[in-house]
Amino acid sequence: MPAPWRCKGDPALWEEHANTHIAPAIGLPALPLVRFTGDVPQPGDPRVPLMELLSARKWAPLLRYAAGRPFAWVDDVIPPRLVRNSLCRRDRLLLPIDPGPGLERRHVDRLLARPPRTLAGRLPLRGSAAS
Repeated sequence: MPAPWRCKGDPALWEEHANTHIAPAIGLPALPLVRFTGDVPQPGDPRVPLMELLSARKWAPLLRYAAGRPFAWVDDVIPPRLVRNSLCRRDRLLLPIDPGPGLERRHVDRLLARPPRTLAGRLPLRGSAAS
């Protein structure tokens, strides 16, 4: 297996670098991305427990961007509570990654084996922002 994909600097700032480094390596086209830098909380954002404010800061922007569409969140900082609460949801897949070894083939295989689906069980339309 090739070495894990890594981004220099803060791993929370992958953003568009994922399309440059990861997508081509696993055969994906450039995909839509959610920008977290500069995000401002909005009315109606989910409440996050005080102890998770830093680790869950991406949750509200992800939910806003997905706007009810299926999505996958692959990150090295996902609060365990959010992962547990999403286990039975077919419309989202939260996949924590250990920052040491980084993204590995088994993570990609997991995403391909059970991609997020609409609640009705259908795959999202090709090209939708959350696919």
